[in-house]
Amino acid sequence: MEDVKDLWLKFNEYSNKLSIALGRTSNIVGEYAEYLAHKHYGGRLLEISGASADIEAPDGTLYQVKSRKIKGSSSTQLNVIRSWDFDFLVVILFEASGVIKKAIQVPVEVAKEYGAPNSHQNGWVITTSQKFLNDHRSTDITIPLSALSK
Repeated sequence: MEDVKDLWLKFNEYSNKLSIALGRTSNIVGEYAEYLAHKHYGGRLLEISGASADIEAPDGTLYQVKSRKIKGSSSTQLNVIRSWDFDFLVVILFEASGVIKKAIQVPVEVAKEYGAPNSHQNGWVITTSQKFLNDHRSTDITIPLSALSK
């Protein structure tokens, strides 16, 4: 087994390389999810400081991207949603290995149904329950996004 110090140094080396390659923030999981969604939908990445959408597609459709790297159960809480000023919520769950476990495109009206107000974070949070992940009104985009990550 490799020395913990060596693993730590390698982790940081590659984390820094990814941050530079993705070119936005140090939230590597979130930035990689936005990168994949942007490749899928096209258009343009919006300003990092924006409260609502992350991507504007060529047809003007707005996408908010949320992601998590999970271990075991797919049920997790997504980062806070501060505004519903987008058309679709894109949720990408990665396995611990980095492979996409599940990716869905959720109409904003459906996402609102699952959003729980959180006054402490000044927004809403969604838990990725099986009911949420398998809602028939959402579109499963796991396969096309997985193809982009290879």
